[in-house]
Amino acid sequence: MAEPQDHTIVRAGIYPAIGIARVGNSLETEEGEGWFVGPEVQYPEPQPPGFTKDQHGALKRQAAKFRLYGFNAAGDVVREITLDDPNTEIEWTVHVANKKAAWYEFQVALDIPEAVPLRLRNNNYQGADRQKLVIDPGPVTIQDRNQHGEQYHFNKGKFIDEPVYLGELRTDGQGRLIFLGGRGHSNSPFPNNRAGDFANNDGWHDDTSDGPVSAKLSIDGHEIEVDPAWVVTAPPNYGTEIVEVRNMYDVIYDALISGLWLEAPKTVSFVDDIYPIQYSFVYTQWV
Repeated sequence: MAEPQDHTIVRAGIYPAIGIARVGNSLETEEGEGWFVGPEVQYPEPQPPGFTKDQHGALKRQAAKFRLYGFNAAGDVVREITLDDPNTEIEWTVHVANKKAAWYEFQVALDIPEAVPLRLRNNNYQGADRQKLVIDPGPVTIQDRNQHGEQYHFNKGKFIDEPVYLGELRTDGQGRLIFLGGRGHSNSPFPNNRAGDFANNDGWHDDTSDGPVSAKLSIDGHEIEVDPAWVVTAPPNYGTEIVEVRNMYDVIYDALISGLWLEAPKTVSFVDDIYPIQYSFVYTQWV
């Protein structure tokens, strides 16, 4: 990428635009011991055996790290913005929630093979009572370097009357945002309420979540507009070295081109278009 001639930052954006965190049942709190930052490049280096487990054999959580990048008036990336930059202030806010219990049952993907009639989960809760099914701890804000602690936990949400922890925020040494999701905890507040389905179980909840990520940025006393992002807490990735043949990026990119929001590339790139498919086939042949 060519060096931009204009280094004046007029707006900023949070990247990745969609960050993926993953649950894990490790109770260790230090990076590397109980959690790790998920891949930030397309082809990360392989990790040693046992990397995803803590000293007790529990699964580490995968964190999502978010960065700020500054753009000039032409839309070119100028640089990453951190607290190492002089006269810079960054304040992050994240608001995740889990609304699955108040949503529709999962039967089949709504476009494969066709849309089917669905009913709401927990349909014995009606009207305003359905809000009791939504785990919403409210927004959490964090700033400065190397911050962490219970004040940055998403622990104020409840499922019916049961408190549910959905994760926490941290910052690294340069003020970047680190989001950690839940600990893979599923439960029902009702006794003897056995789960009978892999997805649709009335009276049950888990601790996955998703929601918006925003930031307030000030450089030399001037407020800079910041494009927001989104964070998703997903189940664990048990095949960390395997890249799917069709991943989420491919699906979103195809939808944007099909919807005419993006222009299709005029030429095919072996590195960008062909090699990733061949790479995925090689690494998924034993699955």
